[in-house]
Amino acid sequence: MQSIEQLEKEAALEGAGIASGSAEPINGPLGKLRNGLEAVLGASLFTLLSIMTLTVFAGVISRYVFNNAFAWTEEVAILAFTWLIFLGATIGVARDAHIGVEIIPVPKTALAQTLFLALRNGIVAFVLIMMVFAGYRLTDLVGGLSPVLQWPNSIRYAVVPIAGALALFFLATRRSEAGNTFLGNVLAIAIGGAFYAALSFGAGDALRGISPSLIIGIGFFVCLALGVPVAFSLLAGVFLTTFTGGLLPAPGIVQNATNGVAKFILLAIPFFLSAGFLLNLGGLAARLIAFASSLVGHFRGGLAHVNILNSFLVGGISGSPGADAASSTKIIVPEMVKRGYDPAFSCAVTATSAILPNVVPPAIAMLVFASVVEVSIAKLFIAGIIPAILITIALMVCAYIISVRRNYERADRRAPLSVIGRSFVSAIPVLLIVVLVLGGIRFGVTTATEAGVMALVWTFLLGKFVYRAYTWGEFYESFRDCAVATATVAFLIAATAPFAWSLIAEQIPQVLIAWSSTFVDTRFGLLLLTNAILLIVGLFLDLTPAMLIVAPLLMPALAQFGVDPVQAGIIMIVTLQLGGVTPPVGILVFISSQIAKVKPGAVFREAVPFIISVLVIVLLLDLFPWLTLGLWDMF
Repeated sequence: MQSIEQLEKEAALEGAGIASGSAEPINGPLGKLRNGLEAVLGASLFTLLSIMTLTVFAGVISRYVFNNAFAWTEEVAILAFTWLIFLGATIGVARDAHIGVEIIPVPKTALAQTLFLALRNGIVAFVLIMMVFAGYRLTDLVGGLSPVLQWPNSIRYAVVPIAGALALFFLATRRSEAGNTFLGNVLAIAIGGAFYAALSFGAGDALRGISPSLIIGIGFFVCLALGVPVAFSLLAGVFLTTFTGGLLPAPGIVQNATNGVAKFILLAIPFFLSAGFLLNLGGLAARLIAFASSLVGHFRGGLAHVNILNSFLVGGISGSPGADAASSTKIIVPEMVKRGYDPAFSCAVTATSAILPNVVPPAIAMLVFASVVEVSIAKLFIAGIIPAILITIALMVCAYIISVRRNYERADRRAPLSVIGRSFVSAIPVLLIVVLVLGGIRFGVTTATEAGVMALVWTFLLGKFVYRAYTWGEFYESFRDCAVATATVAFLIAATAPFAWSLIAEQIPQVLIAWSSTFVDTRFGLLLLTNAILLIVGLFLDLTPAMLIVAPLLMPALAQFGVDPVQAGIIMIVTLQLGGVTPPVGILVFISSQIAKVKPGAVFREAVPFIISVLVIVLLLDLFPWLTLGLWDMF
């Protein structure tokens, strides 16, 4: 079974004009060693995610059943999460799965291509070498014992040099996206090593006296333009500042990055993401589709409405747009095409409605936003409900108008109440997850992380033991792939922590506040300016890295104009998510078009009316704060 992570990567490569099925290992003894290491790491990630799940779930049972919470569960879970992130990031290097942007195209001639990719991968190698040496020094410097388990604090950081060394090996034994050879990879590591040596032994003196924020900015954008993955572009820019003699030394950067993900709330990401993986693996999504069909299938353009409503329902469980786009394209799009819908239109409906899982709570994007901005995750979850309903209605109205104009699928007889009732009863076990999550968090019964682990356990029990939908082998593969997907997201969060810290230390947000004040002097004006910035950023960056970068910079200005951080968070998430359906990134369009074998350009054109309908909702969110804040106050 192909993972969502693999589909996203292949879609991104196809959108960049590069053949998929890349990042394969070299052959021979080194290739066999690499495959063996990757298998061991995969088993380790499965074990770490299982430990996290069982540990947190044990904490929930001890707290709510025996009224005697275990003191050690949080510490063990965070330690396992830290090791999962960095070990999983090495597999991300092996599979070339870290998110990047193709701004400068790869040259066509063989020699130029080899040199270009060697430079790109050389920057990744430089970051990995810095991780090895800085991580080792940090592990050696850190003392003391953990508060509860009384384990050495150095255990948490010891994974960084190990991961750096493993990732260097994977980088050397990988076929890159354009078929680069082993020699090209060795050249890349040589470039990274030479760069590190030159900066360490004299060349770094040239950077002294230069503003660290300027070095970070130039380093980040140059790396990004070369196609270096976003996380490594961030770390490369920050690591360069260590040679200026200011801000953080290299071990401090590693410590800042590691501590940036050592938050209990972030454990909700792998739990909700895993629940989404198992939702699709267990065929539970089909029950939601049947329920959605009974409700809206009789309207003109019925299957388009079913597609949209299904994304709304699935979003309340998986929180993963990529998973929704992939599963809906596989299940619903073929049936839409069979009933006369244009293939590009079908994919456009699928891709644009796939933004809903990041708006319907519990959304991974909300957890990421809460990790960088001091805001209540419970308020964020509740705040997403009305905007998600409005976006669903707007997309359905748009689909209805297009269906009428193109004479798509005339209205059918409304499903009888008996059919609606049966499909609802069939979907109750799945819908119950949403009720438990939102109810538990809103009324203070559970934290977001505890709700996430309960959703995961419930989804697992339904799929494996109640419906017997998959084997243990399929469960292992899905859980392992989910661990890698989690690590890719969390490693990006870790890379953003020292990046954001450095910019804030340089008072860049204050500069942006002063700059924005020269253009706007009203709250609504600032929100419109923010929308424009977010739309531009979303054209080039995926939602998660974009939000991690811009949120710490824009939030101080928004707060000064009295914008509530909860309202700002929802607006940021919705607006940036539109980047998933606009070129050149457009990952949701590429996922859907690749699976359905439709040209992405045609899907992008069909998506325009849907994008406009979502922008109308964004404007309403700007104008009326109660659309995001009112439901919490009502409760």
